[in-house]
Amino acid sequence: MEARVQGAVEYIEKFPCAKVANVAREFGVPRGRLRYRLQGRPAKTGQKASNTKLSRPEEAALCRYIDRLDAINLAVRAEFVTDAANCILRERFGRSEAPVVGPNWTSRFLKRHGYLKRRQRKLQAERQASEDLTRVHQYFQALQQVVQENGIPPEDIWNMDETGFRIGVGKDQLIVTKRARAHYFGISENRESATAIEAISANGEVIPAFLILAAQMHMASWYQIPELDHDTVIRPTPTGYSNDTISLEWLQHFDKHSAKSSKSSRRLLLLDGHGSHHTRQFIQYCDEKGIIPFGMPPNLTHVLQPLDVVVFQPLKHYHAKALDVMVRDGLVNITKLEFLSFIQDVRLKAFKIDTIRSAFRKTGVFPFDPQVVLRVLEARQAKKTPSPPPHSGPYSSPFETPLTLRQINKVADELGDRIEHDESLDSGFARDLNRFIRGSLSLATELVQTKRDLGRTRMAERTQQQRRAMKNVQLQSGGVLSVAEGRQMVKQREEDQVAKARKVIEDAEKKARNARKRCFEETAKEARKWRASERLERAEVCDSERGKRWLKRF
Repeated sequence: MEARVQGAVEYIEKFPCAKVANVAREFGVPRGRLRYRLQGRPAKTGQKASNTKLSRPEEAALCRYIDRLDAINLAVRAEFVTDAANCILRERFGRSEAPVVGPNWTSRFLKRHGYLKRRQRKLQAERQASEDLTRVHQYFQALQQVVQENGIPPEDIWNMDETGFRIGVGKDQLIVTKRARAHYFGISENRESATAIEAISANGEVIPAFLILAAQMHMASWYQIPELDHDTVIRPTPTGYSNDTISLEWLQHFDKHSAKSSKSSRRLLLLDGHGSHHTRQFIQYCDEKGIIPFGMPPNLTHVLQPLDVVVFQPLKHYHAKALDVMVRDGLVNITKLEFLSFIQDVRLKAFKIDTIRSAFRKTGVFPFDPQVVLRVLEARQAKKTPSPPPHSGPYSSPFETPLTLRQINKVADELGDRIEHDESLDSGFARDLNRFIRGSLSLATELVQTKRDLGRTRMAERTQQQRRAMKNVQLQSGGVLSVAEGRQMVKQREEDQVAKARKVIEDAEKKARNARKRCFEETAKEARKWRASERLERAEVCDSERGKRWLKRF
């Protein structure tokens, strides 16, 4: 509209004799608006209102900021714009006197600059499937552009995501049994939540663990577990889940460790659309540290995110397996201490270099190959072909050899040879003897397994008792602590306690010495009185070299 009005104004300036009404009708603009422009009244669109909080350059900078976030698939919410505007005001006025934007400022700002608010909603399965291919194409085009423009090598292409654990909850395991019905294994489940925030690179690297535990305070016993790596960070929260503050703390942890292997000035961080990754503080820290956050399209992380596609599956598998082994060893009460004791080994098994590189390869990130993901989506959209019927043949089991032990088996072989060659033995007796041999072998084997299980149970109980015996004192309220920092605090606390105990002993010894000294002085004083009154004779000391001598003290 404003462009047509400007065209009409230029036409009248070129042909002053033209009538305003005819020109307005010709250009399709309101006659009154055209007359106002000829009188010199400016257009409201694009002009700074008298009551706006931000200046025109500040609003332009905020617009560029929103456009940049939207270009890398980071969903910008209205509250994010409000927070960013308030941050600009704090920087201009100072934190103590800074005003804040009003409740309707964001809506007017978005309308003034032509932004539209679109609701993010879940699509129906059929509609989403039809749009997946287009969104994946757009995602890979934007990803390739960012990597090429910034010259990012594979060492600096990272993917981060969060995964949750139930500390004492495993999953169904395959077992060996002859029973057709379900086999149930009793376990006292601890459904307490824990979260791990992980990050892997296309070069096969992984940063140290960042663990979020459901707790109010840092406990000393956590940092006395020797299995934990000293760079592991533990963050207690009341819920055991992440939030905006923790995401920023993790980003600082990521920056510290990923910078060690960085080969360029920029690092690319692939992440999902969780709201904690889109806060102003998170984005601002990324800008300061040369980190490019690159968001993934919603509802597609299951095929685009390396951690989701490959790595988290073995991580959950090894966690459940470690939990199952621990429970079968007799530890049915799984707590944070047990979780922390095996999580490091679980991560070592899951985050192998080949596994991590395979994750980036299967998601088409590195080597860059969008067809890897597109083929998966196309296959899911294609009609499923019926699988061939299973082959129905005669069932035969290859397991016919019984279990044996070396020492008992030697005796069983000797008895078997005698039974076979001694024709004088009664057939019934020989049959019973063979049954006895087989039963003995079976019982001996079960005994070995029982002893093994009992030994593992005792070892597990002893380990648990040692963990329970640790002094579980509070170290710090809130914040993050690396295992190295926690261990240093525990060590310092122990050294302080030793120094305190040593001081108590020294004070007691000093007190005892003073008491003995006072007692001796009082006795000597009384002895001198007795000597003066001739109630006590002079004391003599026998000296082997000089003979007898008088004790001068008395």
